[in-house]
Amino acid sequence: MFVRSLFVVLALAVGTSARADFIYLAVGDSSAFGETDRTRNPSNGDRGYVAPFADFLGSRLGARPAVINTAINGETSRSFFTGKVSDRASTDGITLNSRYAPFAPAYAITQRDYMNAMIDGALAQGRDIKFVTVQLGANDLSNVGDDPNFLALPPGAQAQVVGQTIQTAAGNLSGLLADVRGRLPDADLYVIGYHNPYGGNPNHPLASLAAPALQGLNQAIGAVGSAYGAKFVNFYPVVLGRERELTLIDRYPADNINYVHLNDAGYAAVSRVLIDAAADSPQLPAVPAPPAVVLLALGAAGFGLRRLRKAA
Repeated sequence: MFVRSLFVVLALAVGTSARADFIYLAVGDSSAFGETDRTRNPSNGDRGYVAPFADFLGSRLGARPAVINTAINGETSRSFFTGKVSDRASTDGITLNSRYAPFAPAYAITQRDYMNAMIDGALAQGRDIKFVTVQLGANDLSNVGDDPNFLALPPGAQAQVVGQTIQTAAGNLSGLLADVRGRLPDADLYVIGYHNPYGGNPNHPLASLAAPALQGLNQAIGAVGSAYGAKFVNFYPVVLGRERELTLIDRYPADNINYVHLNDAGYAAVSRVLIDAAADSPQLPAVPAPPAVVLLALGAAGFGLRRLRKAA
């Protein structure tokens, strides 16, 4: 009974999205949600890198796709399936995404159930989900780093815990992508790697551990994505060396949640990498070549300029 009611509610939610026959679905955590410092919530998640990517898709498709962002602040690869607050890296995430408001105050739904019901509802309405981005896994590492016992471990034991965490996250991500690919076999699927905010504060206790941990996670994300025909889009090199410019690191020194996020400039920068990755998508019409008359005019102008230069 609950599942049936859930489908009805979410089918209506699809129907109230900005109308377009094609949809862009974003899935994941606070980075996918476009979070900065929690001052702009609740939000439907049409922001961060999601908004400029949707704008780009609209510029190529002739109309902006409807955006469905199911991301939840603090979501881990485990809580994606369980929905348990205790499995998340922060407790308030589900209350910040306005898409989950119909389920308040209990929020008795996992992101996986919400995502799948939204997909099923869209397909039942004959609407095509052409593009999907997935960014999930960094909060698995965050939970490890926030454990006071972790920093007390010797380096070898720390490396082992991080490796096991990445392996678990990769397995969960595989389950997520299997859901998406099973329902949307022809969609353009993008898996997104993470930036390292701690590069902007070398004195942070996690600074020396974060770089290899996030690089290992990103490598796992790319490998799992490849198994499901997804493109890997890596935000790490975009932010590297520009952490203080593009993230909130050290803006909230007593807050171990908000300062890891990108700022507005950071989201703008990483969105360009995602856009570049989609530029040759078969889902998008090819950029038309200049008409022959334009090429002829350009050639004539160049010829005339060369003659003027010689005359001079």
